[in-house]
Amino acid sequence: MAKPKLLLVDDDKNALDGLKKILSRYGYAVSGVISGDAALDVLLQKKFDIIITDLNLPGMGGLTLIQEIRKRELPVSIIVLTAYDEDIAINTKKYGVDDYLAKPVNVDKLELALERLWERQKTS
Repeated sequence: MAKPKLLLVDDDKNALDGLKKILSRYGYAVSGVISGDAALDVLLQKKFDIIITDLNLPGMGGLTLIQEIRKRELPVSIIVLTAYDEDIAINTKKYGVDDYLAKPVNVDKLELALERLWERQKTS
């Protein structure tokens, strides 16, 4: 079964590279960028199924990125990874976030979230 194409957005290059490596081993096609501005540029040029983004980003922050994605009606699911408290992550739902996970990332929980969102995309 095909897996979704992922775009990771995190300003922590080590975290980004580590998660990219892990998800690639799980069979995902993964690209990564370190800013919201770069993420929006890439999303406007290539198709991704799911974006996994941090909220704390240089330049265009994660929340602004999410708003831009939804304003442009890009067909992508969004998962937020955050070290912030849960209340902030929960509030991102009103901006169109599909799921959120706390940092440090539990890869098993992330994979479950990815599978759930991918299944929902395929059936809608």
